[in-house]
Amino acid sequence: MWHESLDKNVFISNLYNEIPELKNVRIAQIKIVDEGDRVTLVFDMPYFADKPPKKWIDAGYNTTIVYLDFFDIREINLKTVNNRYKGNIQITKDTDSTFTIFVTGSVEAKIKAGIGMIQSIEGYCNQLE
Repeated sequence: MWHESLDKNVFISNLYNEIPELKNVRIAQIKIVDEGDRVTLVFDMPYFADKPPKKWIDAGYNTTIVYLDFFDIREINLKTVNNRYKGNIQITKDTDSTFTIFVTGSVEAKIKAGIGMIQSIEGYCNQLE
């Protein structure tokens, strides 16, 4: 699965019985930082966590949002076709330990990076749900 090769993947494994594929997800951000040395990809999971923390339940959260950071960027291609970003995300680790990230949908991206990690996972109340 997409999360297994990323650093800091334990928390997401604890939130879900089975980690969903990233199909038709809302993409909140694709951010190029540190003069192009880091790319942050932020998206909503396809559905809310199976085993959310108690504080998420108490707060009335209904959406899980994930922040991924990629470092040692080797390639970035980005194209958008409208301003509502939704799409599929595919993350693989190649035989040379390079991450390849494809985003396809209303935004299209290809990112190649040397390092990938789950930076943060949060819950929030999505009023559109």
